Amino acid sequence: MKTRIITPDNIFSKIFISEINLPNDFQIELQPASLISQILIKDNNAIGLMPTMDLLSSKELFVSSEIGISFNALLSNSYIYFRDGQETIDEIFLTGDVSSNEIILSKILFKEFYDLDVKPTLAKNINSHEKDNLLIVGDENYKNEHFLKGLSFSEEVIELISAPYINFVLASSSEKQIKEFAAKFKTEFKKGHAENYQELLKELTPTSLDFISVNIQHIIFDFEDQDLEGIKSLLQMPYYHGIIKDLIEIKFV
Repeated sequence: MKTRIITPDNIFSKIFISEINLPNDFQIELQPASLISQILIKDNNAIGLMPTMDLLSSKELFVSSEIGISFNALLSNSYIYFRDGQETIDEIFLTGDVSSNEIILSKILFKEFYDLDVKPTLAKNINSHEKDNLLIVGDENYKNEHFLKGLSFSEEVIELISAPYINFVLASSSEKQIKEFAAKFKTEFKKGHAENYQELLKELTPTSLDFISVNIQHIIFDFEDQDLEGIKSLLQMPYYHGIIKDLIEIKFV
């Protein structure tokens, strides 16, 4: 039986997969980020890159202490876009491959930095909210160069927690699956990133490709201690803001 590798359908998971040489007994599946944790809970033969905040409702999953997707600077999977001419903000519309990360953290960010109670609202598409405050999640930021006018969500979270932003953790219902994957592939991630992504990311404009290539060193797939602290700090924020009642214990392996 093949091991399922479930990933979100975005630029950074594609780069993640491109850096390892997967044998035929692995099967890659792309899924909406918000669904991945539930797939992992149901299938003991699957591992996946899931939004870190989904651990709040999926405490039973094992989490790799060695591999995931961590941002430590400007590069981001999500960007915030503000409406012109406003004095305050009471609502922000979320669109794209939205997950618990963006829903929970957008509310916390505005409260921490601006003392504003902002309501995150899911939007069907960008076009219907072009003149509203927007948080766009996923590749749409780069396909049409929207990111040039946006605020890096990763940078905001990094400032909030004073640690790298772990956008996606590698998780599974099987401790064995996580350990075996890390043992096989961590050394491959240590080799570093490619210098050019023109072939891998053909749908992007030259400007977007240049931006990603220049800033790719700010994304980490092989974790260090600071990345693990980033996961812990991130999962503490909802507790401090009264969104959850208890701190959770992460099952690192």
